[in-house]
This record gives sequence, structure tokens and C-alpha cells, in this order.
Amino acid sequence: MRNSFQIDPTKYSLKKFKHSLQKRDLIPSRVRLKDELDNRFRILENAHIRTLQDLIDALKTKHKLNAFADETGLPANYLTLLNREAKSYLAKPVRLDKFPEVSKKITDSLADAGIKNSKHLFIASRDADSVKALAETTGISPKALDELISLADLSRIYGVGPVFARIIVDVGIRSVAAFIQLSGADLVRIYEERTGKKADFSASEIEFSLELARELMIK
Repeated sequence: MRNSFQIDPTKYSLKKFKHSLQKRDLIPSRVRLKDELDNRFRILENAHIRTLQDLIDALKTKHKLNAFADETGLPANYLTLLNREAKSYLAKPVRLDKFPEVSKKITDSLADAGIKNSKHLFIASRDADSVKALAETTGISPKALDELISLADLSRIYGVGPVFARIIVDVGIRSVAAFIQLSGADLVRIYEERTGKKADFSASEIEFSLELARELMIK
């Protein structure tokens, strides 16, 4: 069975989530998530939150979030921030026309076939036979289609947007499986060499992207 479009939140434990918050340099707007981290996550565990999915479900709506805040004593604004962070671990579909150097003709042909974003393409290219059938249906060359499939695959990774996906593909890294063979330092170097700019992310930040990318490979 092929790995799924995003990590399985039912298998990503609350302990793992806590550990990732502890060790990462969070963006300024989310640094507050580290406040009273041990105590707050103990409260979550006592409320029977065991996985990322449990947390997302408990905070799914404003009503549920406020009820959970009243039940646990955790501040609603903290839970709101925690919910946003938890959801950010799940890959979001990227519109195919957002990927650099992909022609409108290709994205229009795929759109006519009902494939408008990276998730649609990921599902439609589940195996070699599916890719071959898609190329025949849309009239897109196998080479061009394979390149776009690679871009869509890499964009599932936390922190890898359409532009970074293009940079990675252009140096021959064409899948999540290939991506996780590299180090954070490797990826910073690749970015800087290809763009001529200093990376606006650190090797340690990319190490977290690699960590979550490995989760994508768990069936």
C-alpha cells in the first residue's frame, strides 16, 4: 500500500508533539506554546488526549474548544494557538498552477480531468498504471507529468512550498523517499546554491521537516 498524502494523526502521539515543541525554535507568534509546557501537556494527557488526532478533534470547533478550556482550565487562547500548530503538521493541497515552470496548458489539461491540486494528483498517480492512464487521458507527456508528480509529492513535506519543491526537483531530488536521505545542512546548502540567497530557515528547522517527512513514509 502506498503511503498517505499526510501523516497519520492517529499515530502521531501527544508525547511526540510535545517533544517537537520543546526542541524547535518556534516562530515568534507561537513561542508562547512553550509556556508551562510540561504542566499543560500533563493536563491534556489527563483529559485523555493521546494523539494529534485526539487534540484536533477536541478543539475542532470554537464551541468544543471553549468547552475544553472550561473543562481543563487551559486558556482558550493557548488552545487556539495549539490547535493551529497541530493542524500545520498535516499536509495541505497546493494548487498545481502555484508550482514554478509548469505550463498553463498542463494545469488546464489536468483541471479538465478533475485534478486541480497536489492532493488530487497524488491520488491519481498512485501507481505506474495510473500515471500511464493519466498521461494518455490528458495528452501530457510522461516526462512533464512525472515532474509535476514529483513537485506534488515533495510539497507534502512540512515547510516545503511550491518554490522550494521546484528547487529540490531541479537538483534531482524527486520524492519524499529521496528527500529523507539528506540532512538539514544539505538542504540549506542546496537552497543557497540554487537561489544565491541566504536561506531564511536553519538546518535545525529543516531537520524537523525531515522528521515529519519520515512520518509520511509510515504505512
